Amino acid sequence: MKALVAIFIFYSFLLGKNDLIPKWTQYGRLGSSHLEELGGLSFFRLKRIKQNSYRDIRFIGLFIPKNTIVTMRYKSSNKYNATPHFYRFNVTSLKKNSISGLKVRYHYNQGFGAFLLERPFTHITSEIALSFDMSDYLNSTRKTSYFKGGLFWDLNVNRTFFAFDLEYFYQISDLLPGDPTLSRYEISAEANIWIKDPWLLTIGFEQEFYFAEERVNSKSLYLAFGFKRPANWNF
Repeated sequence: MKALVAIFIFYSFLLGKNDLIPKWTQYGRLGSSHLEELGGLSFFRLKRIKQNSYRDIRFIGLFIPKNTIVTMRYKSSNKYNATPHFYRFNVTSLKKNSISGLKVRYHYNQGFGAFLLERPFTHITSEIALSFDMSDYLNSTRKTSYFKGGLFWDLNVNRTFFAFDLEYFYQISDLLPGDPTLSRYEISAEANIWIKDPWLLTIGFEQEFYFAEERVNSKSLYLAFGFKRPANWNF
C-alpha cells in the first residue's frame, strides 16, 4: 500500500500544469545477468525534464535461481534558478537483495548536488545528503541513519554512452550490541552502445562493499538489449 502511495505522489508531481512542454524519455531492457549464477535482467525507466526540474523513476530486476535483486527508485531534483550549477534532490527506493540478506529495504535521502563539470558531451556531479533506511521494511520500524556522499560521471563518446557512479554511506545512528555496521560503498559502471536508433546494447557492473566483514558483499554483471526513445507526452 505504501509503495502505491509513493507512485501516486510521483504522478501527482508529474501532472502539475505549466505552459512549458516537458521532455520525456523512456528506456527498456531485457537481458542476462550474473549474480553468483547466470540469470535474467529486466529494466524500465521514465525520465522527465522540464526547465530546471528533473523526475526519474526506475524498476530494475536481477533474477537468479535462489537469488534476487529487485529495486524500485524515484528521484526528483530541482536546480536553483539563481545558481543553476546547484540543485536539491530527494530519492526514495524499495530494494530486495537476497544475497545481502535484505528482505525489503526502504531507503530515503534528501540533499544537495553540484555540477562540477558540465559540457555537451560529459558532466560530473557530486551530491551530499542525509538518509535513512529500514532494512526489514515490512516487519520492522527500526530506522538506520546515514551520511551519504556521491560522485557521478556521464560521458558520450561517438555512439557510446558511459556512466560511472560511486556512492558512500556512513552509518551515524547507534548500533545495537553485536550488530555489524551497515556503512558501505556502492559502485556501478555502465556502457550503452547504440546499434540503430532507438536500439542499444548495454553492458554493466554493480557492487556493494560493506565495512563490516560479517556483511556479505554482492556483485552483479549484466548484458542487455534495449531501447531509448522520446515519449510525446505534454503533461
